[in-house]
Amino acid sequence: MKALILSDPPLPGALNMAVDMCLMGMAEKGEIDLALRTYQWQPHGVSLGRLQKGFANLDRHRLSRDGIDLVRRPTGGRAVWHGRELTYSVTSGAGHPLFRDGVEKSLGVVAAMLLSALNRLGVPGVVNRSEGSRGFGRGPCFTSHGKFEIMTRDGRKLVGSAQARTGGAFLEHGSILFDNDQPRILDYTTDMDRERTLELKMEIESGTGTVREFQPDASPENLAKLLRESFTESFHVTAQTADYTSLPGEELRHLALECGL
Repeated sequence: MKALILSDPPLPGALNMAVDMCLMGMAEKGEIDLALRTYQWQPHGVSLGRLQKGFANLDRHRLSRDGIDLVRRPTGGRAVWHGRELTYSVTSGAGHPLFRDGVEKSLGVVAAMLLSALNRLGVPGVVNRSEGSRGFGRGPCFTSHGKFEIMTRDGRKLVGSAQARTGGAFLEHGSILFDNDQPRILDYTTDMDRERTLELKMEIESGTGTVREFQPDASPENLAKLLRESFTESFHVTAQTADYTSLPGEELRHLALECGL
């Protein structure tokens, strides 16, 4: 099995999305069977889900002025603020069970891997088993709880995850929050009055959990190491280590242009 582990430095949002898309393309072509990637965002950014309607309700000029990236994810879901977090991605080809066994099974397998790493770090998370989600239908990602996402034991969202599939590849990536930056998205919305904005902020603040509330001294680097261990144990692989610089530069540049908004 051709397995790959990438540990990348903090990168701009469009390049981060381009790397995940490039890995998905490699899996589709059979160049890799399985990959784990951990990364961060520099500068901070906002990502929109693949099917979200552009940026009609976000002030992209203010985001740009404040140095905040705005990008389109290849996966579904709602808007996410990427700042003080560790982002992960898991990619597989069509021949791997993550792809063959269907969406729900793959969600559960990746969730178990994430939970194992978080528990080893001392974060007492649980897997959400309920159908559907709670929260505001048009709100950001962290106002809703999806099935198989990682929660705190008192029901707050700790990890926001999303998937994408093509005819021959699977990608899941998501944000593991170290601190809660998610309310910042609402400072850049253009279609909500003050009352609605405050309501949503309270929803995000009360419904979101973070790594550092359980382990104040934990770092993204600590968790990335534990994720790598959990990945190799969960999938019984010996993986080659790399970073984004080992991927085709011209393809990354092209994909980054597609992802930037």
